[in-house]
Amino acid sequence: MSVVVAIKSEGKVFIGSDSQVTRGGTRQTLKNPNNYKIWKVKGVDNCLMAHVGVVRSANVVRIMNNLVDELAVIRDKVDYEYVVSEIVPSILYELRKYRYLPNSENEAFSGMDSEFLFAYKDKLFHICGDGCVIEIDDSIAIGSGSCEAIGSVLSTDDQKPTSRIVKAIKASAANDIYVDYPIIITDTETTEFSVITEKNEATFLKGDK
Repeated sequence: MSVVVAIKSEGKVFIGSDSQVTRGGTRQTLKNPNNYKIWKVKGVDNCLMAHVGVVRSANVVRIMNNLVDELAVIRDKVDYEYVVSEIVPSILYELRKYRYLPNSENEAFSGMDSEFLFAYKDKLFHICGDGCVIEIDDSIAIGSGSCEAIGSVLSTDDQKPTSRIVKAIKASAANDIYVDYPIIITDTETTEFSVITEKNEATFLKGDK
């Protein structure tokens, strides 16, 4: 599994993740940007997605074109209703097309082995494994290390969002064998990625105060 932490603050959404994946009894660190657990949504400014779960589903979703319709962006209609009625069905359609989910209309939807966060400007949504959507008011952590992470987030609400995310993922990495450095952080305003390692973490936190 993994951990992804997101915080709404300063009119945008900050998102961070760890970089470890496991396969059976082995683990691997994902350093290539194509493998980050957070990515920019194609063709849309100020829009990010993040993922925990089976990597194959992230592969499929991150290369999707037209996940967000240009007209919805122009009309500023990328909201809860849009995520429920358009984005989730599009994700499920793509997963079926690539044979990750059953194709037959006679087969009931049994859920995804993954969860996603969808962030657009200052809006944040949790897309659960069963396809339901929860709009997030302030912060969230998902993945195997979420308990440690959200506990940390709730105890640091007087600090900067990026510092809170680093400390939350650090807490997860210390207690969850499926979470490890480096930490990847971005936000919906810049959609630029910072990489925080154990070596530069102290410098990052000091400069972020």
